[in-house]
Amino acid sequence: MRADVPRWSKLEIVGLCAVMVLAGWLRLNHLDLAEFQWDQAEISKWALAVGQEGRFMWIGPVSSTSLDTFPVAIWLLAIPYAISVSPVFATGFVAVINLATVLGCYLITRRWFGREAAFVATLLYAVAPWAVLYSRKIWHTVLLPPLVMVYVWTGWLAFVRGRRWALLLHALGLALLVQTHFSTYPFVLLTILWAVVFRKRLDWRLVPVAIGLAALTSVPYLAVDSQKDWVNIRRFVDISRRPTVTSSAAAYNAWIASTGLDLHLVTGPDRYVEFVRLTPNARGLFVVEGVLALLAAALALVQAARRARRGLDDDTAAGLIASTWLLVPVVVLSRGFTVPAPHYFTITFPAQFILVGWLVARAMRLPGRVGRVLKVAAPVLVIAIAAAQVYEVVSLLSFVWSRDTVWGYGTPLSYHIEAAETAARLGDEVGDAEVVLLSAGDEPRSFEMPNVADILLYGRPHRAVDVRSTLVFPADPAVYWATYDMTPAEVLLGELSPEATEARIPLREGRRAYRFYRWPGGEPAIPNVQPLPDGPATWSNGARLVGTVLEGNLEPGSTVRWTLVWEPLETPSEDVYYHWFNHLLDEEGRLVGQQDGPSLLPAYWRPGDTVLNWFDIDVAADDAPSEYYMRVGMYAYPSLERVHLRGAGGEDAADGEDAADGEDDAEWLLIGPLTVVGASADAHPD
Repeated sequence: MRADVPRWSKLEIVGLCAVMVLAGWLRLNHLDLAEFQWDQAEISKWALAVGQEGRFMWIGPVSSTSLDTFPVAIWLLAIPYAISVSPVFATGFVAVINLATVLGCYLITRRWFGREAAFVATLLYAVAPWAVLYSRKIWHTVLLPPLVMVYVWTGWLAFVRGRRWALLLHALGLALLVQTHFSTYPFVLLTILWAVVFRKRLDWRLVPVAIGLAALTSVPYLAVDSQKDWVNIRRFVDISRRPTVTSSAAAYNAWIASTGLDLHLVTGPDRYVEFVRLTPNARGLFVVEGVLALLAAALALVQAARRARRGLDDDTAAGLIASTWLLVPVVVLSRGFTVPAPHYFTITFPAQFILVGWLVARAMRLPGRVGRVLKVAAPVLVIAIAAAQVYEVVSLLSFVWSRDTVWGYGTPLSYHIEAAETAARLGDEVGDAEVVLLSAGDEPRSFEMPNVADILLYGRPHRAVDVRSTLVFPADPAVYWATYDMTPAEVLLGELSPEATEARIPLREGRRAYRFYRWPGGEPAIPNVQPLPDGPATWSNGARLVGTVLEGNLEPGSTVRWTLVWEPLETPSEDVYYHWFNHLLDEEGRLVGQQDGPSLLPAYWRPGDTVLNWFDIDVAADDAPSEYYMRVGMYAYPSLERVHLRGAGGEDAADGEDAADGEDDAEWLLIGPLTVVGASADAHPD
């Protein structure tokens, strides 16, 4: 701790408050326009289960590494979700704890390097573009900066100041960091480095206790993993055996995190040129900031090396702490099993800005004419960088809120919320009707909009349909919320139940829109549907095929659209996917066309529904015109195990030999002959 740290003055408090107001405005302004995509919805779903349903999680969702995550982030986000189910409120919670990190930056820098350095560091951190953007999002990595500050401060107290109790807190802080996101594992090596450098100040008798305390925090996770046959341990071993790759991505991503450059990651590469054209180009100042951070880190390391034999004073020790905090993650993550992503480097915040503050404060204290010049020039440069970055952040947010940045910033949350509220209102008009989401995909674990809808429609009956190949008509009234481009399924829906055009919600720039339909319930009048010649056919999973539609000219070299019309008799209890297979055969039984595809997410099967699945099938060009037949069946995915047909009494029709040889008709239904060239393309019975 610096012995010459001045007392707090009114002017200092006013200045700090001004910086905090600026930081708060950038982070908290229009949180309803925050980005809310699959990742945000997934972590929110788990946090809602804890905060609203009282479930206690010892393990979190699967990460990109295929390992189950630790539940620390879930527990943290359960705090806002216990108060409100609104993702805006949860986003505000993330913004507030990151705002607290801005204050922490001031306090720790003031302790280390004095008031001038603290103001520089805090101002630059308050307005840093990537620090602001990552503060306005629900994500594992954006929860890291507050935890990193605790980790660094307890490390300072434990290793530099020799506080015995701080070592235990530091070990706990390190454990929480690693359990929040795996990208923080370089801090394990950083802690070891600090322990070695400051070994004479460390009470080594407490080290085993600290390690044991940190290890204890992993016991619940390991206990759950033991019940899952150690799947995560085995996956971890498999990952550790993969060849490592060396990449410059770590240095690049740390650079842009420090400078605020390369915002095309937000605008999308297709709109970045437009953004640059519309904003003044002061990005050279951002480069200056990055260079200052690198110079400061290098100077801190050189100073520490020179004074190592004599012992490090507090100023040198603090410089070493800050520089290694910034550089060790870059060095470690430069070689690994995967290429590190930009958001991993939130763990460096605000080390780079603390280093710049330290360098600027040192420069302003230089003697002679150089010092007098720098006392004026350095603050002017810092203010110019801060002003340019404030303008950049404000311009960027305004740009992505108003432009359809489909390859960058996702649809702002406010549009999702308005659409969910509209769907709920339309549903209430017909008595708490179910909401059916028409989107690209139906599985929330894989597709964005179904996952987002699970959060926004939390507590209300809803399900999703992959409108690219599927449409469902519930027996009871329902409201459709269409989020994807117009497809044949939605065209058919509009013919049977016209769009509620007054409820349409145009999205950014009006290029796309959310659309809504009211369905009164009952059986749909599907055009051109042909019933099966021998009546409906039922598979053992409860799928009953009632008819088909064939569109197009069925001839060699053509493409026909084949639609299956079916009804679920029950909701499967197992967590499995079912796919249809459709084999187009000629009169000699040769396969001349095939198309497989998913039915409807089994968890969304409801008795009384009418479901349509369609498939575009290419007919072999070298086939001679003949009579055609369609072989239709189902299989579980990804096991590819065929589903058997039920007999008249409801039992499976056959024990099921391998259907690949084409002899076990109990695993499929043969429909035909179908209409040939030049005739109507409807299927017809013999």
